[in-house]
Amino acid sequence: MAKAIKRGHFTLGVVLLLALLGWWMQRQEGQVPIQTVEKQAEVMDYSLSDFIITAMDEQGAPKHRLRGESLFHYAESDYAELVRPQLEVYGEVGTGPVSLDAELAKVYQGGDAVLLEGDVLMLRQDQARRPLMEVQTRDLWVFTGREYAETGADVTIRDARGVTTATGMTIDMKTGIVNLLASVRGEYAPE
Repeated sequence: MAKAIKRGHFTLGVVLLLALLGWWMQRQEGQVPIQTVEKQAEVMDYSLSDFIITAMDEQGAPKHRLRGESLFHYAESDYAELVRPQLEVYGEVGTGPVSLDAELAKVYQGGDAVLLEGDVLMLRQDQARRPLMEVQTRDLWVFTGREYAETGADVTIRDARGVTTATGMTIDMKTGIVNLLASVRGEYAPE
């Protein structure tokens, strides 16, 4: 019986020791300062509202013109966000401009790469600014230096000959060549 009492005291002592050790560890854990890493928001260096920006070519003629409701530029990453952008890209002499309207735009690499987000309307016009071709799509990348655009989204193209739909498209804005990438369908009216 004496052994049973000693075992009971030993077991009770072990349980109390574990409880005390657990309490002490929990208390030590609460005293360790928690280090949080806060991502600092990038600082905007300038903004514009109701703006027009025109880039010129080597001969001093307009190369492209960008208008919008607002623009927010971040210097650290040379990145800009635009609301309701309207971009006009001027081709060779004797051709009309290509205009692009979108809901939002993100501009990268000093304006060389532009992502037009949301619904995008593209118009290719003649010299008198009459529409020759209308393209409706979403999320269009425009590379202004190469005068090239592309999207992987659904595309609807309307011109004097009819309506064409596809998924995905590339456009060379210098030559006006449009490549449709997949699921191409067309309805054409005889001339």
